[in-house]
Amino acid sequence: MVPEPTATGGPDAFERAGRGLPIRITLPPPGTPTPYPLIVALHSLYYDGTDPKTNWDLDGLARAEGVAVLYPDGIGKAWNAGTCCGVAEAGHVDDVGYLRALIAHVSENYPVDRTRVSLIGLSNGGMLAYRYACEHGDELAGIAVVAGSREVARCQPAAPVTLVVIHGGADGHVPYGGTPWSPVLNTAITPVEESMAPFRAVDRCALPTQPADSVLTDRYGAPWHAPTPTPVPVPDGVAPPPGAPATAPLTSTQDTDPAVALRRETQCASSTRVVQYLLPWMAHGWPPATGANSFATGGVIWNVLATARSARPGPRL
Repeated sequence: MVPEPTATGGPDAFERAGRGLPIRITLPPPGTPTPYPLIVALHSLYYDGTDPKTNWDLDGLARAEGVAVLYPDGIGKAWNAGTCCGVAEAGHVDDVGYLRALIAHVSENYPVDRTRVSLIGLSNGGMLAYRYACEHGDELAGIAVVAGSREVARCQPAAPVTLVVIHGGADGHVPYGGTPWSPVLNTAITPVEESMAPFRAVDRCALPTQPADSVLTDRYGAPWHAPTPTPVPVPDGVAPPPGAPATAPLTSTQDTDPAVALRRETQCASSTRVVQYLLPWMAHGWPPATGANSFATGGVIWNVLATARSARPGPRL
């Protein structure tokens, strides 16, 4: 369901932002308890809100988990995330101000829980999620950054905020270790660990340096366990392997999903979480939902963000 928002009388904060209607929004099913959480999905460079709506399966999350999802468009198919990207950065577009006005507008017209507003961004969209959280982190329950980096130098979140990072080890576009200069994006790329550092600090989370801090996971983000031999009774009339006792069972290896990601996390002193999923095989982009090495990205993110709450209610401008 993608309804038009309720019209408002007179200019409100969203209308003053200058972008107007329509708003691309998916609401949870009828009968969903209110107020419900809100996710703002931020597309990557050269795309618009139709890409996350079509390819990230957040509409499925809306149906299954009772959340509303917004799919806004950046001006010129770009977001001003600091030193990146495109016409939005070149024109000094106030995308953080726009998102705050948009969230306030939607919260006035739908039964949104203003303590459960989260941003999910891919690449340039993830960069903007970082910037918003750096500047107004107390308004957000959490952010999830896929294949993105923090492109603002000054970052002092006003309050602890949950952070989920998903990044490919084979990402050459936004490298995990960063780069002094990207000729494609015309900016330096901040390393992932450095991008996360201000959030670890404000959330009071130690660096994941101990072996127990890193866990292999399956495609759903659950801990992965290596296959183990399973006893198989020897059927009547079947000879055991040569040299084996007649009563010895044969063994087989259990079928199991492969390990897909490395999850890195430590306990935070605050009530927030900072969780990182490294997918060693993945290049730049949203992880595939099907096939070999698939990853249930939206569901994995929501498993972390579902319990997160902001330090204060989201913007009301």
